[in-house]
Amino acid sequence: MRTSFVLSLSALLLLVSCGDEPSSNADGADETPVATSIAGVSVSGEFGATPDVSIDSPVSVEQTTVETLSEGDGDEIAKGDTVIVDYVGLLGRTGDQFDSSYDRGQPATFDTTGVLPGISQAVEGQTVGSRVVVGVAPADGFGAQGQPDAGIEGDDTLVFVIDVVARALPEAAGEKQDLPPSLPQLQLDDNGQPTKFATTKQVEDAPDTLQAEVVVTGDGPEVETGQTLLAHYVGQIYPDGSVFDSSWADGAPASFPIGVGQVIPCWDNALVGQTVGSRVILVCPPEEGYGETGNPQIGVKPTDTLIFSVDILAVY
Repeated sequence: MRTSFVLSLSALLLLVSCGDEPSSNADGADETPVATSIAGVSVSGEFGATPDVSIDSPVSVEQTTVETLSEGDGDEIAKGDTVIVDYVGLLGRTGDQFDSSYDRGQPATFDTTGVLPGISQAVEGQTVGSRVVVGVAPADGFGAQGQPDAGIEGDDTLVFVIDVVARALPEAAGEKQDLPPSLPQLQLDDNGQPTKFATTKQVEDAPDTLQAEVVVTGDGPEVETGQTLLAHYVGQIYPDGSVFDSSWADGAPASFPIGVGQVIPCWDNALVGQTVGSRVILVCPPEEGYGETGNPQIGVKPTDTLIFSVDILAVY
């Protein structure tokens, strides 16, 4: 829920973009890569740090090969889960790196059913906190057409080292309670997803101070200042004005740093301390939203009070 309401996550695992040469381990350690079960591929480095990958090219596999280099103690990833990962990808043919989320400083978020089959095989069944290496056979990668923009040919084996950072909930889940009748009521579609707020005769004038109501209390960890939060949300002019943004309508959750001034104040002030799995309704007076300038690009005037429904799906 950044000021621009624009989410820019890596689409590498759907459509690869060219990257830089392999980078050294982030902590600067001079480690010797250890051989993996993929012949010609060695890896060193700890979970969370840029891996050092050595490829004795050319490397080729007929069947996708997965090895868990270190096992985490978090939730297990199932088919269809939304996951957050860091990764580096290299060409088996040349050893060249073609992409790295570590270099961008932004993990990738994806549904395991919406990425390359080889990536799904690598991630499903792993636990959060695990580091995995996978040799992706051409048939489980981009197939015979390859990916020319990234220099990937139709018969190329791809090598990824993947850190499974977090598993995201698809929506809020936990103990439910009603929204106070003095507030606009949240409307859901046939799939139970929030779409907008509707006013009633009981709805009161916009409050002068920030109001936060938890209508679903999740049992996950608390959101801490400085973490990155993954959320689904819908935002509307109070009480039943236009919907100016919705990640639900966009079809993908948004991620953003929380509590550090990267989002509007009411998000920073109200979401830190909430728990993963919660759905929080926020009523944000102008000074807690876009302030004296408003946001003309999305139709928010300086005098507008805003109302949001926010599902907290993950933090990392």
